[in-house]
Amino acid sequence: MDLNRLQEFLIVAEEKSFKKAAGRLQLAPNVLSTRMHIFEDSLNTQLIRRAKNGIELTEAGKALLPNAEMLFKSYEHTTDTLNELKDHTFQGLRLQLCSQMMASELGPYLDIFCRRHPQLLLDIYDENSCQIRGGLYSGKVDISFVICRKNDFEDISGRVRLSCFPNMYVHLPVDHALAHEKKVCFSDLSGETFILYPNMADPWIRNLQISMLDQSGIDYLIYEESCSPHFHDLLVPIGKGIRLWNWGEQIAPNTVLLPITDKGYDTYLYMLYNTKTTNPAVIPFINGFLEFRSKKK
Repeated sequence: MDLNRLQEFLIVAEEKSFKKAAGRLQLAPNVLSTRMHIFEDSLNTQLIRRAKNGIELTEAGKALLPNAEMLFKSYEHTTDTLNELKDHTFQGLRLQLCSQMMASELGPYLDIFCRRHPQLLLDIYDENSCQIRGGLYSGKVDISFVICRKNDFEDISGRVRLSCFPNMYVHLPVDHALAHEKKVCFSDLSGETFILYPNMADPWIRNLQISMLDQSGIDYLIYEESCSPHFHDLLVPIGKGIRLWNWGEQIAPNTVLLPITDKGYDTYLYMLYNTKTTNPAVIPFINGFLEFRSKKK
């Protein structure tokens, strides 16, 4: 049964006039009349006949009317349900995680989110995939998690502060001359060789560390290496240098982590996104993640 013809039959039955029904349907009356004849032929029965004051339903038409109303309402409900499901079926989400952050917090929530949306295609990048701003503005990245200073990335329209790290640490080998100390200041580290975050397509973290060393006013050297972010911490225990650290407690074996007493080196973890994004998964992900974190606290 043609549902379009069924809808037209319902409107004709309601208006009791081809002219009025055609006006509602934005059709010529003769076109609507022809369509009704075709519909009747498909059912092999007459549904409408002309009367003195317009048209009236035949007995077959009267019998079809309540069933047609029920059938069409069911069709509309089914269509609405399918459209709603389509609206809530996310196609993909692209996350960028900078400086080895968020694995412990983000992992459990990603499990929840992906179970809610099993068809979701998930891509996870690091800073080597693209630059942070370029990725967000071009649409290559939907959400970026990055360590920065308080006033950095203010040009990004979607900017949510997640955490503050008020204390800077230094990561040392256990046999370093300062390893037995309980705390140090930057002046104690003058002349040291620092292992910085590896060079990436976006050197944001490395540049942040250099700016902190420059701010301290100490003399320092940089150990030039080509490690990935996953392995550069292994250079510390074998004595290639020391590194600045304030973004987590996990450190390599045979090393120590000492707090630096100097103030004014606060850093923050931000979740960045473009508020003009057309990806329908972004806002539900962000809202769900923030709710997940608040419940954990």
